[in-house]
Amino acid sequence: MSDADTTRLLNTLRGSLDDIRLSVPLDDIVAAGQARRRRRKVAGVAAVALTAGLSVGVPTLSNPSTAPPSYATSGAGVHIHTAAYSVDSQKDGTVHVTFDKERYFRDHKGLQRALRSAGFPVLMKVGVFCKGPNDDGKLSPSGEGAGVERVRTGVREDDGRVSLIFKPENMPPNTQLFIGYLNASQLASVHGNPGSVERLVPTNVKLTCDTVAPPEHVYR
Repeated sequence: MSDADTTRLLNTLRGSLDDIRLSVPLDDIVAAGQARRRRRKVAGVAAVALTAGLSVGVPTLSNPSTAPPSYATSGAGVHIHTAAYSVDSQKDGTVHVTFDKERYFRDHKGLQRALRSAGFPVLMKVGVFCKGPNDDGKLSPSGEGAGVERVRTGVREDDGRVSLIFKPENMPPNTQLFIGYLNASQLASVHGNPGSVERLVPTNVKLTCDTVAPPEHVYR
């Protein structure tokens, strides 16, 4: 009902009720009715706004400000970036990896999955060191076994990050790269040199593993 209709109804009621005494003035009754109508309109608008807000808010809640690592796989290869490392397939078939030296072993399982997704067979552990049945156990001063330099090269940058290039095409059949990162106590015992053990190990036989850290490498 419009305000004009309400005014006409009020005048009509006044005329018809001249001889009747009301405990509540007629003007107050009409004013209360108008107030209730206004409240219903406001409530309806608020409900529509809330529904719209919820429908817009659902995808926002599913994508919080702390976004998960970006992870893309396509015909162009794998591109995975996290706070600790990045893994990117290259057109020449190599896989380029960079990571933070201070955090490189904190998400070794994630890095292992990323490299495998990029087509590079790798097995990573922390505090545990594995080798195949025919491995003589010899390591270079930097902790590398025979053949590792053919499948993985890298440098440590001045900012503490490490850049590596993995070469899946150079990996022998039924072989994977084992990377055993030293845990905190092992790193302390060798003063951080080396920081990991890397070997080529078979994928089709049981490996021999232990927790014996490699000897400390002292630069001379």
